[in-house]
Amino acid sequence: MSDSNDPTLAQQATSTALLTTVPTDGVPVATDDVADDVARVTEEFGPPKRTIALVLIAAVGMYVMAMSLGTALSLRVAGVAPETKDLLYSRIVSVGALLMLVVIPVAGALSDRTVSRFGRRRPWILGCLVVSLAAAVVVGTSANPLALGAAYVIAVVAMQAGFNAYAVIPVEAVPDQMRARVMGVMGLFGALAYSAGTYLTGALVTRPLLLMTVPILLALFTSIPLLALYRDPAKRRSEVPALDLKEMAAGFVVNPRKHPDFGWTWLARLLAGIAMAALLTYFVYFLIDGLGVPLTEVGSKAGLLTLISAPVSIIFFTGSGWLSDKIGRRKPFVAAAAVIMGAGLVIGAMSHSFAMFVVAWLVFAVGQAMYLTVDLALCASVLPNRSDAGKDMAVFGLALNIPNILVPAVAPAILAIGGGGNYPLLWLIAAALCVLGAGIMPLIRGVR
Repeated sequence: MSDSNDPTLAQQATSTALLTTVPTDGVPVATDDVADDVARVTEEFGPPKRTIALVLIAAVGMYVMAMSLGTALSLRVAGVAPETKDLLYSRIVSVGALLMLVVIPVAGALSDRTVSRFGRRRPWILGCLVVSLAAAVVVGTSANPLALGAAYVIAVVAMQAGFNAYAVIPVEAVPDQMRARVMGVMGLFGALAYSAGTYLTGALVTRPLLLMTVPILLALFTSIPLLALYRDPAKRRSEVPALDLKEMAAGFVVNPRKHPDFGWTWLARLLAGIAMAALLTYFVYFLIDGLGVPLTEVGSKAGLLTLISAPVSIIFFTGSGWLSDKIGRRKPFVAAAAVIMGAGLVIGAMSHSFAMFVVAWLVFAVGQAMYLTVDLALCASVLPNRSDAGKDMAVFGLALNIPNILVPAVAPAILAIGGGGNYPLLWLIAAALCVLGAGIMPLIRGVR
C-alpha cells in the first residue's frame, strides 16, 4: 500500500488544521495552507510522523558522534602530546574547520543534485560515515602528530558532511508548523548525547582506538532504520538543479543584499557560534589548567557537567520549540538565548571553583538549548530556494564551522595575555559578540 493511503494522513491533516505557522514574510498562514503543506510533504516524503520517528532514532547516535569527536580528539592529543596539547589541538581543529568551508557546501550542493535511485540524502549519510570511520581508525592507532592530525581532519569533515545530509531531512520532509518542535527534540537528544558522549570518551580515554571509533559506529547503528525505511525520493535529473560548477560555486555565497534576512540570520549565527566554540573548545583545558583537575579525572568532571545540565536542556529544548511554534515567533527566543549564553560566559570567566563553573555551565546550557532549537527553525524560514535546501543549510552550517577556525586561531594569543591561561578574557570577548548577535534580530524583517 502506498504511503499516500496511510490512515494517519487524515489524522495529521485534521490535527494540524487547527494550527497556524509563520512563513518567511512573517504573516500567519491560513489553516488550509497548513493542511496543504502536510499533504505536500506526505506525498513526496511519506507520513511526517514516520519521518520524525526515523530522524529521532538516528539522532541518538548521530548526536553522540557529533558532540563527542571533539572531546575525543582533545583527550587523544592530551595523551599523545601533553606539553604541546593546546597548540596541536588548535592547529588540527583549525585545519579541519578551514577545509569544511569548502567541502561542506560542496557536499550539500552535490547532495541536492544527487539522482541515485536510493535518493539524495541517504547515500551521503552512509558514505560519509564510512569514510569517517576509516579515518578515525588511523587517529586511534597513530601516535604521530602529523598522521593523527591529517586523519582527524578527514574524519571530522566526512562526519560533518554526513551529519549535514541527515540534518536536511527534517528541513525538507517535516511540515513547517511542526519543525521547531522536532528541532527541539533533536536538540534535546543532542544535549543528552553530549552528556553520554562525554562519559563515553572519558571511559575510553585509555583505549584510543575505541575512543575514536565507537561514536561513529553508534551513529551508523542508529541510522539503520532511517537508511532502510525513509522515503528519500529519487529525483530525475530534470528535477534537480543543474550541475554547473561555476554557478554552483557562485551560489555558495548567498547575496545578503538580495536576501537580507538570510544574511542577518547567518551573521547572528556566526557570533553565537563563536560563543559556543570559545566555551566548548576550551572548557576541558580550563578544567585542567584553570581549576587543576587531573587528566585522569577530567573526563568524569566533564561528564558530570553535561549530566547536571541535562534536565535543564530537556526543559528548554522541548519547551522553547513548542512555545515558539505555539505563538508563531522565532526572533525573541533567539535573541534571549544569545543574551543568556553571554551571561553564562561571563560567569564562567569569573569562576575560581568547580562549583561556580557548574553554575556558568547551567546558565550557558539554558541559552544554548533555546538557541539551537529555535535558530534552526529561523534558518529554515529564510531559505531563498527550497530546491537548494541542502546547499543553503550547509551555508548556515558554516556559521557554526567558521568559529572553529577563528577561535582556535585567535585563542592562543588571547590565552597567552597576562602569563598564560587567560580563559576569562577569551570568554568575556565571546560574551560580548554573542550579545551583539542578539541585537541583530530586529534587522530580520521577514520572520516574527
